[in-house]
Amino acid sequence: MTILGRFVGGAPYFAALIEAGGFRGFLWLLADTGASHTTLLDRDIARIGIPVSALEPAPLVGIGGSTRSFVLGRVRMTFHSDEGEEVLMQDVWAVQHDLERLPPEEVARIVRLPSLVGRDIMKAFSFRCDCRTGVVGLER
Repeated sequence: MTILGRFVGGAPYFAALIEAGGFRGFLWLLADTGASHTTLLDRDIARIGIPVSALEPAPLVGIGGSTRSFVLGRVRMTFHSDEGEEVLMQDVWAVQHDLERLPPEEVARIVRLPSLVGRDIMKAFSFRCDCRTGVVGLER
């Protein structure tokens, strides 16, 4: 079984339907072997309507500056695989920058940051990333 990904702008991404606690959304997640946790960032948090005010704060070092971090417990993540849908139940981190205190050029940079598939998911798979052939996958 292989979860299929694709290159977007030269970087490996996976598409996932994210569902938990009243929110639901389809996201493209950058495969990031340097990220210990799968993490949703500002743009995607707002896009799928995650109510950060109702979340439990969590300790996480900031991505791109000062952040508030939260854990979303037991998020249902549905990926497309070569055998159909692959559903993972996963704790996911949500990171929100203090955009109100930053200059506009910094805000523009931060809101372009993609959400991430981290090693917490990748460790259950073999990560394949072949730039020459355009193949991106998580294989069991």
